Parts: sequence; structure tokens; C-alpha cells
Amino acid sequence: MSSAVNVSRNAQASLLLLAVISLAACGGGDATQPSGTAPYSIGGEVTGITADGTLTISNNNGNYLVLRADTTYAFSRKIANGGTFQVAVVTHPDNQICTVSNGSGSVSGDVTNVNITCSTPVRYSIGGSVSGLNGSLTLINNGGDVVTLSANGVYAFPAQLVSGASYQVVMHDEPANQDCVVVNGAGTIGGNVANVNVSCISDSWSHPASLAANISQDAADAINPQVVMDGNGNAIAVWVQLDGNGDQQVFMSDYNLTTPNAWTHPFSLADNISPDGTNAFNPKVAIGVNGANNDAVIVWAQKNGAGQFATTQVFMSEYRAGTWQHPASLTDSINPAGSRAFEDPTVAMDDNGNAIIAWRQLDGPLLGVDFPLLYVSEYRAGSWAHPANLAASFSQAANEVRFPPDVAMDNNGNAIVAWRQYSGGGSGQFLVYRREYRSGSWSAVPNVATDSISPIISGSIASGPKVAMDNSGNAIIVWNQAIGEPQPHPYFPSDNPADDPVEITHIFKSEYRSGVWVDPANQFDNISPNGLNALAPQVAMDNNGQAMITWVQADPQQKVQLFKSEYRGSAWTHPASLTDNISPDSQGVASHALAMDDSGSAIITWLQFDGSRYQTYKSEYRAAVWRHPVSLLDSINPGITASVSTGPALAMDSAGDALILWSQSDADTALANQQVFMSELR
Repeated sequence: MSSAVNVSRNAQASLLLLAVISLAACGGGDATQPSGTAPYSIGGEVTGITADGTLTISNNNGNYLVLRADTTYAFSRKIANGGTFQVAVVTHPDNQICTVSNGSGSVSGDVTNVNITCSTPVRYSIGGSVSGLNGSLTLINNGGDVVTLSANGVYAFPAQLVSGASYQVVMHDEPANQDCVVVNGAGTIGGNVANVNVSCISDSWSHPASLAANISQDAADAINPQVVMDGNGNAIAVWVQLDGNGDQQVFMSDYNLTTPNAWTHPFSLADNISPDGTNAFNPKVAIGVNGANNDAVIVWAQKNGAGQFATTQVFMSEYRAGTWQHPASLTDSINPAGSRAFEDPTVAMDDNGNAIIAWRQLDGPLLGVDFPLLYVSEYRAGSWAHPANLAASFSQAANEVRFPPDVAMDNNGNAIVAWRQYSGGGSGQFLVYRREYRSGSWSAVPNVATDSISPIISGSIASGPKVAMDNSGNAIIVWNQAIGEPQPHPYFPSDNPADDPVEITHIFKSEYRSGVWVDPANQFDNISPNGLNALAPQVAMDNNGQAMITWVQADPQQKVQLFKSEYRGSAWTHPASLTDNISPDSQGVASHALAMDDSGSAIITWLQFDGSRYQTYKSEYRAAVWRHPVSLLDSINPGITASVSTGPALAMDSAGDALILWSQSDADTALANQQVFMSELR
């Protein structure tokens, strides 16, 4: 039996159903969606997709649709009446170009004519020929298409390009003993390209063939090599190495001094030239021709004993009249007794046997109380003149000399010493000073308050002076110094232009030509590009007054790169911007060296991180052309993972022969020693 409630509910349902049917019969469904405003579909037809091809399209920068065959299509999202659509190709099928017809418009009904046609355009090859290759080289087109070649002849890149596309072929890696040049490397495709030619020439360098080709003795760490060459190619290399007894000693190799036309290397870890018993540091070396003979001087710092009262002193080895004279004992130092010398002596020599040694030493026995001052020893007219006592300093007394000095000589015995010293007073700063030897006498000791060659800027610090001379007495001194760059600054901006300037370190030079010194005119007379810090300048001159200056400086990506300035044809050319570096981009440079021969040829060598280890690189200027590394693969040192640790050191002779030295792990494993390696050009 049905209850009254159930009967009532059935009656209500029947009435509701009749109402719905009645509304539908008279068009009542348009009550919520009036006629002519329904959302409409957007689509069309795709033709020409190749087998396994994939086309991705979008509407209004969204609603992506992937198509893999010829078909009709419609996007999943519909567009209201009056709305707009814009259909675009997001990705084309491999090796195809797809074009959209009727791809945009306003909606007033279903859109079915947005047709897409895919076609396979004609593609053309890019290649050329290789000549002179002796090894393996790698080329890259447009930054990604790679071809590696190991033989002369015709080549082509794997990828082909359509008409109208551009191509740019560059060298990515070249054989270690060759320089390769790409000709016709860039252009626009209009047919097959077969003239991107590569020519390689051997450069006569002899690089280490393996990690076993070190010149230092095995089984103990060797670091910090230095090297010099005279005008005839005779050479001396020095470094420090553990002697097997736990002491770091000075070792040397020479070319054509001990053995005619050959290298003589240390025969054992007992073949050191520094006295046994204590650690030796930072050897420097100079060499001169002096007629039919050679003269040479090696200097270093070493403790004069093992006790608590032992102090660091300056020692010297000397080669004259075909014979080496080394220190006989730890008491055989050259500096005044009574105080500590610092670990950074330096030396220069001319071709007449004259020599100058410069170093820093406390002017009294108490470190932290007495001042480090500059001292000089000279060899002239066949004998040495060493400082008689601690009062015989080369720099003004009572003002600290900080960091290593530098010295240069020409073949007439003229000389320049440059150093960094405190300028005195309550608001003093460290500035660069010089003394020069001309016409048989030294210039006066500079007054630290008034006689600096670096700009006097409140709070500014100058550092790292280096000096070079040619044989006409011309000279250049370079250093780095902090200056204030105003706001708004391109790399360290402030919202307030009135904020303090940004302190940026720059490279400055002082130049002596035609008998006149020209010092920086003011704090803005820097040669390095503005914006980011520049450090560690080096300088070299040839015998005709041509010159080069190199330094490291951050690029816009904050990677430390190598930059150069050149003086050729009586004019300087400085870097145009922070992107005008000579080292490969993307990784940082650690240290560098610079040399020139007598005709203006030049070599720059440096250590740079390649993404996994430090390697040794070089740039060369010969026959008025610079050849720089083509990439971070273009290093000269051996090994796969063995990293370079110290150096490089560099020397050139008058004819352009050269030596590059560095220290490096002698195995591609964790169990390795640092050894000295050498690249040689003869």
C-alpha cells in the first residue's frame, strides 16, 4: 500500500517532467544561452607532416595541441562569440617548415579554415677543405654543429641548413703544435657552401708529450719556476723543490752553460744550489751575454739557521767566466746583518755584466716595531757593492715599504727600481715610487709625501709596480691603484646618485721616452676599461721602444679575464671595453706572464680554469698577427685531469725563441707530485 506522502511525491515529479518537456518544445533551452553566442571551435586541416614528424601548435599563446600526422584538428578550448584567436606553430617537425594560413581573426562561428601546411625545404651542406693539418682539430658551426677532423682534405658538417639561414664556423680546438685559421667562416646559405677552408701551420713549439716529461726531479714537489734567456738563446730555469729531507731548496737547469747546445737538469734531489738545512723561497734569475761569455745571477730568500732566533736573509748564486759560485753555507748571505729580510728579492742584469739586486728588509731587529725598507746591491766595474748596514736603505726611512719591488736595466747600465711605500702622515696611503740610474748616478731618494708617481687620491692604495726598459733607456712602470667611480655605477648601482663613489682598482702607467717622464695626469688616467677591478699588471719592451702591458680584470660576467695594451707605431692601443679580453670566455684566469723579442714579436702566457682544472695557455704575436687560443681546449700542458698549480714563467731571446715553464701534477690521480714542465720554441 502506498502512503499519502509517496503519492504526493510522485505527483510532484510528474508535474516537473511535464514542465521540462513543455519548455523544450517551445525552445526554452535558450533561456541560459541565447541564440548566436555559443562558444565556437577553432581548427582546420594539417597537411604535409612527414612520418614520425611532430608538430606543436598553440592558440592565443596557450591551449597547445600536438599533431603527428595529416589530419583535421580543433583546439580543446572554444572561443566565445566576438572573441579573437591566433594560431601559431610552437615547434616544427624535424627538418620541416610549417606555415599557418588564416591563423588569426575574430570569432562569429566555428572556425574550420586555419590550415597548416608543412614542407621539407631543400637543405644545403656547409664545408670546405683542410690543409697542413698534423693532428686533430675541431670546428663548430653556429655554436652547436661539431665536426672533428684528423686528415687533410674535404669535409662537411653533419647538419645541413635551408636557404637564407646563416652560418658561422669557428675553430674549437687545434693541434697543440699548430696554428689553424678558418677562411670564409661566415655567410648566408644560398646553395651548398664548400669554401670554408682551414689552413694549419706548425709552430715549432715542443710541448711536454706526457706527464712524465718534467724537468724537475721525481718524487718530491717542485713549484714556482722562473726562467730567463739571453739574446743568443742561452737560458736558466730555477724553482724550489723539497730535497728529500723536508727542506725546500732552490734547483736550477741551464741551457748551453754547462753542456754545449743542451739542457743540464738536476741529477738528484741533492743537487740543490741553496745551502742545506732550511727552507728557501722565491728564486729569481737574470742573465747577460757579456761578449763571448755569459754572466748570470740567481737570488732567493732563506733562513740563516734552524733556531728560534734565525731570520730570513738574501742569498745569491753567480755565474761568471764560465763558473758557478753558490753560497758556501747559511752564513753566506749578502744583506746587512741584524734583521729579517723578506721573501721577495728580485734581480736584473745587462749584457756587460752589471747587475742590481733589490729586496725588502726590516731596518731594525723587531718585527712589528721596525720598518721594512728597500735595500739594493749593485755589481759595477767588476765588483759588488752591498749595503754596509741597516741605515743604508735605498728608500726613505721610517716609512714602510710593502710588497715586492721591481728592477730593470738596459745594456748601457742604466737602471730603474720601482716600489710601493707608505706616504706618511695620519692620512697617508701606499703609493708607487721610483729611482733611476742614469749618467753614472742614482736619482735622489724620493720624498714619500710629495714624490710618488702614482696619483695622490685620498684613501687610494697603489700596488704591484712592474718596470721594463729598452736599450735606448726608454722605460715603462705599471701598477694597479684604487680609484672612485661615480654613481650611478653600471655594475654596483645605487638608488641615490649622491652616494659615495664605488672603489674600483685600475691599471696605470708611467712612461719615459725622449728623456722625459710622463706620469698619470690624474686619477682618471687609467688604461684599463672602467667598471670592474683590474689587477696584476705586467710590462715588456723590445729594443725599438715597442711595448706591451697585460693585466687581469673581471668581464661583465664577473669572470677574471686577460687584457692587453700595445704600443706600436708610436701609439698606444688600449682595450675598448670589458669584453675586449684575449683569454677564452666563461672561466677565470689565475696568473700570467709577458715577453717580447728585439723585433716586437710577443708572447703572453697564463693559467686559466677550464671548468675542471687549471691549464696553461699562450697567445703569440708574430709577423704582425696575433694568434690567441681558439677555446679552453687549446692548452699546451699535458694530462687529462692533472691540474697546473704555479707559474707560468716566460722568456724570449732576441730572435723570438721562447720558453714557458709551469708546475703541474705529474699524474692524473690523487697520488701525484707537483713537477716543473717546460714548453720550448727553438
